[in-house]
Amino acid sequence: MTTHALAHRPSRTSGIQTQAGTHIPAADVHARQIAREAERWLAFATERTRMKPGTLTAKALGACAFSVQKQASSLAVPSKLTGTSRHQPRLRALANDPEARWAALDLDAVEDGLRASHGGAPLGLVQTKHLGWVRPLIPFGLTVYLSRVTGTGNPAAAGGGSYRLGCNVAFGHVGEALRRLADGASGGDGASTAPSVDGRSPLRLVVPSEARPIGVPVRPEYEALTGDAEDVVLWRTLEGKAHASVPHAARHSPTGIEWGYGGSGPADLALSVLLALTDEQTANTLYHRFKHEVVAAVPDEGGVLRAADVRRWVQRAR
Repeated sequence: MTTHALAHRPSRTSGIQTQAGTHIPAADVHARQIAREAERWLAFATERTRMKPGTLTAKALGACAFSVQKQASSLAVPSKLTGTSRHQPRLRALANDPEARWAALDLDAVEDGLRASHGGAPLGLVQTKHLGWVRPLIPFGLTVYLSRVTGTGNPAAAGGGSYRLGCNVAFGHVGEALRRLADGASGGDGASTAPSVDGRSPLRLVVPSEARPIGVPVRPEYEALTGDAEDVVLWRTLEGKAHASVPHAARHSPTGIEWGYGGSGPADLALSVLLALTDEQTANTLYHRFKHEVVAAVPDEGGVLRAADVRRWVQRAR
């Protein structure tokens, strides 16, 4: 999206002529188109995400403003990747590469989530809260673009201390993907008619839409001050390293725990939490399921898993 991939620049002189002879400038036509697409996206996402209505509405309004400002050819939804702490060297390189901005990223299915990569190197994961609406649109042209690397890649700029880079992205061609999905987006032989983006096929990934319960709410970290002493607190250091208030049961990941996706670090966190709050047999039986249903849904910044909520989940899982 150097203003190539995601955006176009409408002519200042073009527009449409109404029956009454009134000329509507192209910029106004474009803004109205984006607003209609945002309305469709809001309805679509509401059915496929656990985000609260107010959060979704704010996201739709933000996407409108972002798309109009960037003169996107179709609705684009800004977001950020999670799990970026383990990809700092690659992000530092991209932060210093002006050609990388607005590059189209590859998406790969990894257990329960979607991993975004650039040039074969992973950058992070699509936020769990977006998976439900993102997945169905990928075969119809939705593409993820690198917006910018956030933070500072210069240790000196951080006072010689620790620093951490993040990665902002934009889900591009969302409005077009919604239209193709509604139209069936296939010919008589079942082949997709979605055009390629930047010369690349958008059909890089076809996965079923999300349909699993989370089961345990992840509460903000400050609630640890008023909760049970057994509540599990999850937090990160300035370097981005994940920590938990329970001992690390190292089985899959000797380097430490993680959360927000499915993998070895989250598997160890799931096992650690269940060992702390249940018996060993229960923990060994249920920790993989707990990883998928609970640990994968923890926000990147962490939070609190109430002990009572975890034990209720265990009772239902049994």
